[in-house]
Amino acid sequence: MDSKIKYSLISAVFLILSGCAAVTESGYYWGGYSETYYDYIKNPSEQTLNRHVEELYKIVDYSQKKNLKVPPGIFAELGFIKAKLGAEQESIAFYRQESALYPESQPFIERLIADSKKGTL
Repeated sequence: MDSKIKYSLISAVFLILSGCAAVTESGYYWGGYSETYYDYIKNPSEQTLNRHVEELYKIVDYSQKKNLKVPPGIFAELGFIKAKLGAEQESIAFYRQESALYPESQPFIERLIADSKKGTL
């Protein structure tokens, strides 16, 4: 086999496998969630929060583009962050997306929505 073809095939296999590695065995894409969440918890600031929120949006975007289910808790976390920032309607929209995707979360989500409306988050 020609070395250029062999190199191309090896490169193609590597690219395909590296793309698959980003999706867990359960079929969820978590992106850099762990890193940005840890960074925010370890060094809470507007900058680390913004990076984490950006990562959450990337996870949603990537999951939707690849026809994957958005991982559990991602929409709820976005809703919680938005509620803490005073964006009630936006937070409720994220909570509703979480509840629609994961119906078992509905009792918890309804409580978050009620707290969000009361301003007790």
